[in-house]
Amino acid sequence: MAKRKNPLKDLDDFLKQEATSFVKPDATEKPAESITSERTPLTADEIIEAIGQLASKDQETYRKELFLIIKTSLERLDHSSADDKMLINTLLYLQDKNNWKENIKTYWSEHS
Repeated sequence: MAKRKNPLKDLDDFLKQEATSFVKPDATEKPAESITSERTPLTADEIIEAIGQLASKDQETYRKELFLIIKTSLERLDHSSADDKMLINTLLYLQDKNNWKENIKTYWSEHS
């Protein structure tokens, strides 16, 4: 009597044989954690260097961008001190010397 073929067993054997010839994905791919490198905090010297590069590229908008950087970093603090508020007031004054009182009043009414 003829032996019955089992196509599923044949397919399983074939796939096992082929699987041994494939390269394992783990060996070629880096884990997702190592691909997305963690950002290390910048040092004060690196920040000063970056600000210097910003100043040398576009001197016309340099002050506006510098004021924005300072103001935004102060706004992101959890707690602000009187010094922080004074610095923001000074920035608002420097941005518009003719209308500084109204700008300070408007700013603090929106950020209180």
